[in-house]
Order: sequence, then C-alpha cells, then structure tokens
Amino acid sequence: MKITHTAHLTDSLERELLTKAMENQFRPHPFRAFGKVVRVLVAFTSSVRANARHNGMY
Repeated sequence: MKITHTAHLTDSLERELLTKAMENQFRPHPFRAFGKVVRVLVAFTSSVRANARHNGMY
C-alpha cells in the first residue's frame, strides 16, 4: 500500500490496522527468538573470554 501525505485513514481502516498490529504483537516469531538466543550465547562467550584474558588464563 502506498501512502502519500494526502492520504486519509477511515475509521474502519484505522481500526482494522490497529487490530492486525495487536494480533501480530503476540504472534510467536521463531526466527527472532533464535536470533536472540544466538546473541545471548555470543555475548556470554565473549564475556568468558574477556574474563579469562583478564585473569591471565587465556
């Protein structure tokens, strides 16, 4: 949908868009969840390596 600065939302379209947005808010997103797990693991390993270097173990 292409929206220009002169476009107007009708009440029914606005309600429909808000309803869809609220429904999608609670829909599971497996790829986002997987990405979050990967980021947490990378941050954890980086932290462990930094602590090991700081303690002279690595």
